[in-house]
Amino acid sequence: MKLYLDMDGTIVDFVSQVNKYNFWRTDKENKVDWKKVKAMGPRFWEEMDWMPDAGKYFEWLYNWKKEKVIELYILSSIDFEDGKKGKMRWIQKNTHFPMENVIFVENPEDKAKYASSDSWLLDDRKKSLDPFKKAGGNIFEFRGNWPEIFDEIENIIRVLKEI
Repeated sequence: MKLYLDMDGTIVDFVSQVNKYNFWRTDKENKVDWKKVKAMGPRFWEEMDWMPDAGKYFEWLYNWKKEKVIELYILSSIDFEDGKKGKMRWIQKNTHFPMENVIFVENPEDKAKYASSDSWLLDDRKKSLDPFKKAGGNIFEFRGNWPEIFDEIENIIRVLKEI
């Protein structure tokens, strides 16, 4: 089983970071002002907090990777270099995760390139999940609750072991 983890809104708290710096557009409700995000550079990304409970459950998943229970990857979309640099620094600073298991794509829809019958995407955005599923992959829709999603992952692993 290959498990791909999204970063923003799944592992890291993107919305809290946008709130912290008030990087919302004034002309449209609930839209990020990407000019401000980009102007801040890599620091915007590398200073993010974990999503609630994400650190603990990420460690469990990482241990499963080390025990070869699952293949684990971080699969994140970012379309500018400073964002990629900031995300890489966050991973290096906050985890022991191998960088060769970190994949960046330009658009959320591009995550579908990694879809297969034995792959699963954990993401909070339909924009990523729908194309992944349509391309033959399996999905976990993250709704902000790590204990709940971890139970789902654990159940799937249990079923796959029985096959």
